[in-house]
Amino acid sequence: MDLLHRALLTAVGALSLFYALVKISLGYWKRRGILHEKPKFFWGNIKGVVGGKRHLQDALQVIYAKYKGRAPFVGFFACLKPFVLVLDLELVRHILVTHAGNFTTRGLYSNDGSEPLSGNLLQLDGHKWRALHAQSTGVFTPANINKLLPRIVLISRGVQRSLGKERLQTLNINELVDSYNLDVVASMAFGLSADHTEFRLWTQSYWGKFSLWRAYLALEFPLLAQLLNHKSYAVSAMAYFQKVVLGQLQEQRRRDRQPLQTFLQLYSNMDQPLDDVQIAAQAFGFVLAGLVPLNATLSFCLHELARQPELQDRVRAEIRKTLEQHSGQLTTEGLKELLYTKQVLNETLRLHTPYPFLLRRATKEFELPGSVFVIARGNNVLIPTAAIHRDPAIYEEPLRFDPDRFETEAKRTRPAMSFLPFGDGLRGCIAAQFVEQELLVGLVTLLQYHRYTPCSKTAIPLEYDNGRLLLMPKTGIHLNVERVDN
Repeated sequence: MDLLHRALLTAVGALSLFYALVKISLGYWKRRGILHEKPKFFWGNIKGVVGGKRHLQDALQVIYAKYKGRAPFVGFFACLKPFVLVLDLELVRHILVTHAGNFTTRGLYSNDGSEPLSGNLLQLDGHKWRALHAQSTGVFTPANINKLLPRIVLISRGVQRSLGKERLQTLNINELVDSYNLDVVASMAFGLSADHTEFRLWTQSYWGKFSLWRAYLALEFPLLAQLLNHKSYAVSAMAYFQKVVLGQLQEQRRRDRQPLQTFLQLYSNMDQPLDDVQIAAQAFGFVLAGLVPLNATLSFCLHELARQPELQDRVRAEIRKTLEQHSGQLTTEGLKELLYTKQVLNETLRLHTPYPFLLRRATKEFELPGSVFVIARGNNVLIPTAAIHRDPAIYEEPLRFDPDRFETEAKRTRPAMSFLPFGDGLRGCIAAQFVEQELLVGLVTLLQYHRYTPCSKTAIPLEYDNGRLLLMPKTGIHLNVERVDN
């Protein structure tokens, strides 16, 4: 009985300590006197998100709509972790552009000592990121991106061949666009030119036995995670990606005067080139940051166009006219002339924003000019891009798909920082021009000879996968695909 009594006392003591720590953590914004949504015990403001009952975007949208206009930011809790949830576009501009030097880190977990491929531009912070970013700016120049266009166009022809000449078929659009984007990443970032079957398998399994809680603890206690040698990705997958890049770089150096076709060439030809493992980390960054959101964007775009055939016909007419004016070739100048196609792409990125939020961490205390509001050093900052993109005060009838929102005059009427699919400023997407080029080439390829319409398996309205942080379709997007040669 004495042993049982001690065990009960120990359990009660542990639970009491845990309860006290939770209450202290969830009292952070109250102690600072910052307006905030009252958090639920342990879950903070994301109850239902971890279990998949609702998407994180929904939780952010509710708080954004409730508090916008009452303060430039409010306190927000992801479980026990406090965040600054930004509500004011002027504050967004300060964080991303004007005072970006105060917010140079994202606060993502990286341990490039034991997990070298985590040393990519997305994950790194501090002086390592600054040095890598300075070196990488010479890779992603407009001139270099334009030189890579012929290779992307060549890859895109494989999509048209896969569609074949069958008059009418029902396809899983996610698989169709995944084939295109995966070929682009395999070829352009990893230098692969043969069968991509093995590469595809590893891009689908590199997370290994992913645990949301382990990832959360790594973000919350990064020093402890490094001491425990926590790894974010499957060791075997990282070994595969690294081996591919190192092998391709060796092969590349055996050949002379080869035409520019890949980012491996660009990175290895820099004035101050990275070492081979660092180049492998940047190649992995294309898989980590780009593959899933690009697949989702093209899938969402075709879904929206299938539901509005008049918009789809207008895009197709523009594509065919532009190609005819350029002798059937898709050129850099031709891409610039696809004005309406780009409007459709931007409207897709607005309505179905792949990254529904941006993360920053304050490296210095920041006082919002002309106010008493202060973001303390070390505060994690969350900018709810998807909520901004669906703000009815900025975009009338925000849930309606309307590419005319991105006509030149319409864009001039909107405030700065109201469209942020690639972020902005110092830590905006360095590959934004390449991403846009890849998406536009994909749309040209998919729409030039084919019409997309809903079928019996088309989910209307679309639902997002609540188990993912990014906005992705819950199920495959199935559409009828009809060949239209004339």
